[in-house]
Amino acid sequence: MPIDLSRRDVLRLGLVVSAGAGLAACTTASSSGTPIQTDPGGPEDPDRALRAEVGTDEARLTALYAAAATVLTGTTATRTAALGGRHAAYRAAVEPTSGSASPSGSGSPTASPTPPPVTPATALKVLGAAEAAAATARAAQAARATDPELARVIVLAGTGAAAAAAVLAEARAR
Repeated sequence: MPIDLSRRDVLRLGLVVSAGAGLAACTTASSSGTPIQTDPGGPEDPDRALRAEVGTDEARLTALYAAAATVLTGTTATRTAALGGRHAAYRAAVEPTSGSASPSGSGSPTASPTPPPVTPATALKVLGAAEAAAATARAAQAARATDPELARVIVLAGTGAAAAAAVLAEARAR
């Protein structure tokens, strides 16, 4: 069941998670500086499956933006490409081992979650719906994270998705 979150709710959630991440960082820093098995992406990372899940979601959004780029032109294409470019950065931040095989086999998907759009209006509508769904999904995923820094990054990705959905809705209205 999808959760409807306003941009204000997403931002509030981001502030709460960021504050928690700051407090946790004060108490969990390693004094030796050597990597441990539970480091992000490590073999015993308690968030390993979550990282792979979010990474796969972000890769699908990247593929969806690539498909939309084939029908968009001009300023709309430029602005939309900039929005889509964020998803590769989100994936890299969440899934540090995204360049290699991940535990769930979440390598870059070759197909987008929906058929490629055939008109600019359809492309913007599909992208907007995907970004809105991503914002909702990231809020739920952030709540499942064990690592406060991962939760913070996922919330930031969700906030970005909510903002992108608003930008795409504005572009559709033009």
